[in-house]
Amino acid sequence: MATKPKRVTYNDAVDDNADYLVPLQYDTNQSLPSRPKSSRKAPPPPRRRPAGFLDSIYFPILLVLYAGVPLSQFLIGLININQCTIRQFIPIYMILSGFFGLVFVAVGLTLYMIIIKQSSSDDPTSKPMSVKILYPICILLFMSVVGWWLAGQVIVFGVKIRVELFDPTLPEYCPENLYKAAYILIFVDYIIALIAIILNIPTSMSSPSAQHNKQRPRGPTRK
Repeated sequence: MATKPKRVTYNDAVDDNADYLVPLQYDTNQSLPSRPKSSRKAPPPPRRRPAGFLDSIYFPILLVLYAGVPLSQFLIGLININQCTIRQFIPIYMILSGFFGLVFVAVGLTLYMIIIKQSSSDDPTSKPMSVKILYPICILLFMSVVGWWLAGQVIVFGVKIRVELFDPTLPEYCPENLYKAAYILIFVDYIIALIAIILNIPTSMSSPSAQHNKQRPRGPTRK
């Protein structure tokens, strides 16, 4: 059975009159020449804004919508101070809840503007000192607002059956504009909280942290 001849590379003939060619010698231990490294630098990765609810456009919109609630609480409570005989703490609750709410709105808007300004700077990953200070303050104010909101439901709803809105001579009297405002604004807070939860869902789903937690695709396995 005839075998297929192997292909061999030869040098040029040593002598024109020679009847053979010298085989090309190749050192198998010699490493192949490496390609010169390109002096071109890789382009920097695209700058990505820190995702989250605090730097989304929904956060300042909700703060502006919510600002009407504490402003109304503060003004109505201040006008009707010491006029609710059935429960003297209702106007005080309105004043304190309105005050903490207004401060929360101011700090939240300031924090949002600082975060947006920092995200467009040369180093968006670094946190300025103002953010490190305002962020825990904003959290504490938010907890205070939620605490007064829960306390207001006990204070206002507890006298719903006995309250008198028209006769100031009775011990159960409370001004109509004060009590009804306190009652309605509690439910307005419920609506704003529901809107915030709904708007926070797409923001949290599209955040880089959620994308980072996803499992990376595996490469092909070698057999």
